[in-house]
Amino acid sequence: MIITTATLIIVQALIVSWLVFTRPEPCPRKYMVTKDGGGVLAISADIHRYCEVDYGGKFVLKKGIK
Repeated sequence: MIITTATLIIVQALIVSWLVFTRPEPCPRKYMVTKDGGGVLAISADIHRYCEVDYGGKFVLKKGIK
């Protein structure tokens, strides 16, 4: 019974760490704000040049953009 509990704890720790470390980087504020607000966007619709929507409905930074 103790071995089973320890195995479950190890598996849960692995799953949680995988979720935390493979999470995509959120889109920085400068790519979400127009030039009037201190960002780089000419119009707010340009956000799709730098960020994309993930499955959770949040903007994440596109690959290759730093």
